[in-house]
Amino acid sequence: MFTRVPESTLPQPSAVKRKKVRPPKNETRYARAERIYHKKKDAHDACYTSQLSSKEEDCYDLFESYRTCFMRAMAKDMQKRGVKASENSMIGEYNEEAEEEENNR
Repeated sequence: MFTRVPESTLPQPSAVKRKKVRPPKNETRYARAERIYHKKKDAHDACYTSQLSSKEEDCYDLFESYRTCFMRAMAKDMQKRGVKASENSMIGEYNEEAEEEENNR
């Protein structure tokens, strides 16, 4: 048999607060981007894992969402530091894609 717990003893949603995690002072931009976009990466990884176990899921949209966010953060950091991305690099390719999208709007 189960014993019913009075509602007054259960933690209330307003009483439970999540502690905000502060980033380390010497955090790199790469580590910052990984920290910020880890949920999107985790969603893609889970989808890809289930795809490998033949559940026929399409993970392209999840990957593109994560890739776009991550590349945007890295490109912004490079621009802020005055580093020019090579056209053959992933950041360079992302910058070209972003320019094409803006021109097509």
